Amino acid sequence: MFFRRSTRGVGRSEGKGVRRKDFSEVSVLFPWRKICCLCGVFSFSVSVGLLFSPLCVFAQGSALLPPGFSSPGVKSDTPPVLPPPAFPDDAESPGMALDPGGNFGGGPFALVEAPKTPEELEAEIRADSFTAALSGLLPMRPKEIRQLLEYYDQTRESVEVPVYPYPKPEVGVVNLSLDPGVTPPIIKLSPGHVTTVSLLDVTGAPWPIQDMTWAGNFEVIQPEEGGHVFRITPMSEFAYGNLSMRLLTLKTPITFTLQVQRDFVQYRVDARVPEYGPFATTPLIEGGISLVAGDGDLTAVLDGAPPDGAKRLFVSGVDGRTTAYEFRGQTYVRTPLSLLSPGWDKSVRSADGMTVYTLANTPVLLLSDQGRVVRAHIAHDEDGADAYK
Repeated sequence: MFFRRSTRGVGRSEGKGVRRKDFSEVSVLFPWRKICCLCGVFSFSVSVGLLFSPLCVFAQGSALLPPGFSSPGVKSDTPPVLPPPAFPDDAESPGMALDPGGNFGGGPFALVEAPKTPEELEAEIRADSFTAALSGLLPMRPKEIRQLLEYYDQTRESVEVPVYPYPKPEVGVVNLSLDPGVTPPIIKLSPGHVTTVSLLDVTGAPWPIQDMTWAGNFEVIQPEEGGHVFRITPMSEFAYGNLSMRLLTLKTPITFTLQVQRDFVQYRVDARVPEYGPFATTPLIEGGISLVAGDGDLTAVLDGAPPDGAKRLFVSGVDGRTTAYEFRGQTYVRTPLSLLSPGWDKSVRSADGMTVYTLANTPVLLLSDQGRVVRAHIAHDEDGADAYK
């Protein structure tokens, strides 16, 4: 509390109680009046603020509310619409804001990578080098390599497959003629195909080739010494030429025309010379073998394609290798067996041992099957052939 204190030895002015200049009496007085005034002003301000603060808050809050929202107690017809949150363009979710280097949290809690040993460094360098070399040498994946090979195969197929159809293969017999005015026979060839030619005599025995020569873009494989078979392959699409040879003990040379064709190709050609060769077999019947150039009926039957108008007969008593045809009043028998009876007029034999006999119409044949005599029956219908069984 405040009080008034007097000091001894200090004089006062008499009659008025005012301090003298020498401060003989000191008194301390607290400014009660000023304090009371300040307290009154403060109380008045607080009362006014409590009275008007709800109104200010209401007015200020209504102005700051988003569209559609109203202050408590106020209705609004507009539905509330929240404004989109305002984030910076490069803002990230707090959970995604991690250190890409792995130093989570940073500071003293950062993860420190342990130093690598020389062996680990060397292994890492080798692994990187191997990966780089593998990517440089084999940049494509296995699936891409397979796809590339498929495209390459399609390209090769489109280049190598001919634009025209493949030729039709043939196997036939050519009857040669030694007459000087006869045109040499044509051997049908085709690129990419090999044609085999064999020389036979009138009995079907091989006739050795002494020497041969040719002209044109062809590859010819000559026979071995004493051989009778040679092979021809054309080396171009439109090759054309001829071939000449000499046969052993035959004075007349044999010639052929070599021609490349696209429709037909002869895989095998049996060229038959109408003479007895050095290895000819002796016929069982004198004069039974007769073959002249241009005898197309015998040749057709020997090839297995009888001429038009030939009627096939029914044969029993032997296997299916023996067949018979009736053509122009004669019987043509095609068999690998040797005919013993009856006698025949003409015959021709191929290199594989198949023989065609021309004889008069007869119902019974005696044949030799490797020294064993067999009986074959010929009829015009199947019932007649079965009657002999």
